[in-house]
Amino acid sequence: MAADASVAARDELSDRDSIISERLTELLDDMLAGRAPNAGRFCGNCYHPLSAQRDSCPHCGLSVAEVGTVDAVPREIIEAHKVRRGREGLVVRTFAWTGLTIGVFVALLPLILYDVQVWTFIAFFALMFGFYVASANLANWIGDAVGYRWGQAIFRQRWERHVAARGYRE
Repeated sequence: MAADASVAARDELSDRDSIISERLTELLDDMLAGRAPNAGRFCGNCYHPLSAQRDSCPHCGLSVAEVGTVDAVPREIIEAHKVRRGREGLVVRTFAWTGLTIGVFVALLPLILYDVQVWTFIAFFALMFGFYVASANLANWIGDAVGYRWGQAIFRQRWERHVAARGYRE
C-alpha cells in the first residue's frame, strides 16, 4: 500500500516538476544500462525522441523548424541524469540501511539483556522482521520522495547550466 502511494506521489511530482519527458527519462535509463544507443532524432530544445514524421515536439511544443533536431542527446545531459539517479538511490538506500541498523540493535537487546532463551530468539526474529518491513516502507515512501526531489534539483541545476551554455530557451 505504501509503495503504491509512493509511486502515485512520484508520478504526480514527475508530471509537475520534470524538465525532460518520461520517454526521454526511460531512454536515458536504457542508455546508462547499455540497452539503447545514443542515436536517433531528438528535439533540439528538450531532447525528446522524435519520429521522422514529427514537425513539432510533443513535450516542449516547439517546432522542429524553430529549434532543429539533434542526432544524439548531449553527454552532459546523460551525465546529469546519471547523477540524478545516483542521488535518488542514495537517499532510498540510506533510509533502508538506517532502519535496518536500528532494527539490529533493538533486536539484539533481548539477547543481551536476558539469558538466551527461546523467547529471546523469537523476539529477535520478530523485531528483525518488523524493522525490515518498517525500513522498507520508510525507504519507499519517504526516501523515494526525498530522493526524487534531491535528484530533480540537481538535474535542474545542470539543465539550467546547459541551457545557458547553448544560448536559447528551455
